Amino acid sequence: MYNRDMLKETVVNVKEQVELVRQMKRIAIVKLVLPFCLTGAAVLFLWFAGPDVYTKYVAVFSVYSFMPIGGAIAVIPAGLGLGVPPEGLIFFILFTDSTLSLFLVWNFDYAKRIPFLGELVLRTEENGEKAIRRYKWAKRFGFIGLVLFVMFPLQYTGSAVGSIAGRLLGMPSLMTWLAVVVGSFLRSLIAILIYYGALSFL
Repeated sequence: MYNRDMLKETVVNVKEQVELVRQMKRIAIVKLVLPFCLTGAAVLFLWFAGPDVYTKYVAVFSVYSFMPIGGAIAVIPAGLGLGVPPEGLIFFILFTDSTLSLFLVWNFDYAKRIPFLGELVLRTEENGEKAIRRYKWAKRFGFIGLVLFVMFPLQYTGSAVGSIAGRLLGMPSLMTWLAVVVGSFLRSLIAILIYYGALSFL
């Protein structure tokens, strides 16, 4: 009788463990897919907003993502010059950074094993390690340091590297993501204020 009860308890424990693993796998899949779903929804929204709006934001995204140096700063005059409203520009940059950061802080270890994407993540990880070595003050100031790290467009900084650096520093995923969001928002807001201030001065 005692052995039978122990066997039943063992079976129940195994079933609970199996169910827990299944739930963890479901959560992992959601974390992997959700950033892509958000990005797809944003693309569809801009597409249905009309070709003029879509073209402007594609240009903004191209400058921001593919300009080798200074894309985070150049995107502000480029976007405003194309007629993108300041609030739309801030929201678009914030959405881009927060979605990318969400993907990296959730899927950092798994993403490294995905073909092609893994190479980009590994390169970003290398830049994150270089950034930590170069900007040691970011580690000392913790959350605020990471916010400043994302705010200022220095070498080896930005939302992607900031997301990796936060994880390498041992910060929780949520805190890392929030630091990237706050830093991205403040950087865009300050850049727009400087842009309009320069125009007023000139």
